[in-house]
Amino acid sequence: MSILLRLSSRYAFSRQNRHRGSAIRIALGLALGLFAIVMVLSFMQALQSNQFKDIRTLESFDLQADVSSLSLSEARREAAAIATLDGIEAAFVWADLPVIIQGEGGRTISARIRGIDAPPSFIDAVNCYKGTIFSEGTVASSWANSLWIKDGETITATFLRRGKQATIVPASKKVEVGSIYYTTSWEFDQTTLLSTLDTLSTITEDLAYHIGIYTSLDVQRAKLIITDAGLMGVKSYQEVNAALWGAMLLEQRMMTLMLLLMILIVLVHAYSSTRRLLLAKQREVAMLMTMGARVGTIHAAFVLQSAYVTLLGLVVGVILCWGALTLYPHLSAFVYRKMGTHLVLAINWGQVLGLSVGILVFSLISSLLAIRRLLRADIMEMFVYEEIY
Repeated sequence: MSILLRLSSRYAFSRQNRHRGSAIRIALGLALGLFAIVMVLSFMQALQSNQFKDIRTLESFDLQADVSSLSLSEARREAAAIATLDGIEAAFVWADLPVIIQGEGGRTISARIRGIDAPPSFIDAVNCYKGTIFSEGTVASSWANSLWIKDGETITATFLRRGKQATIVPASKKVEVGSIYYTTSWEFDQTTLLSTLDTLSTITEDLAYHIGIYTSLDVQRAKLIITDAGLMGVKSYQEVNAALWGAMLLEQRMMTLMLLLMILIVLVHAYSSTRRLLLAKQREVAMLMTMGARVGTIHAAFVLQSAYVTLLGLVVGVILCWGALTLYPHLSAFVYRKMGTHLVLAINWGQVLGLSVGILVFSLISSLLAIRRLLRADIMEMFVYEEIY
C-alpha cells in the first residue's frame, strides 16, 4: 500500500514528472473555482441578511399593527398589553408624517418625519452624530442630508391634513433640527427624520398610529399569538414589504441558478482535467501493464493520483476563502464606499465541506471511468499514439 501511495504521489507532483505543471494548473483551477463559488455565496447571503436586518430593525420591524382608529393614549395602552405576551421583546407606537422640507439653503427634500416611542433595539441601531436624538420639540435629521439640513437650523415642513371645507389641505410648520443621526441603511437615512410622538403630535394631530413589534419568535408564530390575544390587522415584515420580499426571493433563485452553473463548470473542469491528466500518463499506464501490474493496482494508482491533485486544489481553495475572510475587515471601508452598506461576511463551512466532498467524489469517479476506458485499448496503441480516445 505504501508503494502504491508513493507511486501515485510521484505521478502527481514529482519533480521528475514531466506533467507536473499540468497537475498544478488543474489543482489551481479547482482552487479558484471553489473560491469563486464560496465568495459569491457569502456576499449574496451577507447582502440579503443586511437588508432584511435593516428592514426589521428600522423600517417596518418584525411585526406591525394598524391602530389608526385609536388615539395616542389608547394605542400606547394596546402596545403595553402586547409587550406582556410570550416571545414579544418590545411593542411600541409609531407614526409617519410625509412631508416636503425646505431648509434655509432653499433646497426642498421629500421625506417623512417618523415619531416613535423608541425601544432599546431601535435606539441601539440609531447612532448619534451630533446633538441629542429624541429630544422634545426638535427633530433629528440624518448625516445623509447634512449638507442641506444642518443641526440647529429651522426647517419648514409642508404636509397634508384634513380640512374643514376641503377634504385635504396643505399645511406648514417650522421645526427645529436638534440633532444629526446615522444608521447602517442609507435609504432609511435619506428619507427619514426622527422625533418623539409627542413632538410629532405638536406638528399635526392628524396622524395614523401603528404598533411596531420586535419578537424573538418566528414572525408567523408571534403573529398568531398576537392575533389570539385579540389584536387584528397584524402584518409581518414580509407582508409589509411584499414587493421587495418577492424581488429578493427571485434574486435568490437567480443566484442559486448561477451558483449551480458555476458548480457545473467546476465539475466539467474536474472531469476534463482528470481525462487530460490520464491521457498524459497513457505511456506510463502501458509500461505498468507491460511489467505485469494488475488492473486493480493501475486503477488504484491513477485514482489516487486524481485524489492528490483534487485534494490539493480543494485545500488551496479553502485557504483562499479563509484568507479572504481574514482580510475583508480591512477592505470593508472600500466596500461601503462602493455599495453604501456595511457587510459582515461569514462562510458556512458545512456548505464548503459538502461542496468539497462532492467535487472530490465526482473527480474520483471521473478518474475511475477514464482509466477503465483507457485500459480497453491495446498496449502498443498506448505507446505509439499521443491520444487514443
